[in-house]
Amino acid sequence: MTAGHAHEYEELHHLVDRLSPDQARRLLRLVKTDPDLAVDKETNEPVRRRRLSIAGIGASGEGDLSERVEDLLAERFNRSV
Repeated sequence: MTAGHAHEYEELHHLVDRLSPDQARRLLRLVKTDPDLAVDKETNEPVRRRRLSIAGIGASGEGDLSERVEDLLAERFNRSV
């Protein structure tokens, strides 16, 4: 751990020590649900996740669907716009 990281580590510990119980619960929930902060429970090491690109997943070949979203939704739910 570098000197800069040691300072950040200590600063974080001091901040956590001053949290109210409600703030601590909220922060713990945030840390547990943030994939960038996930830690393996057995090794206590950061979890490395492969990030998959989802670019193009909605490609329909029909041009810009966002321009027609209202019509498409209305058609899907059998309603007029």
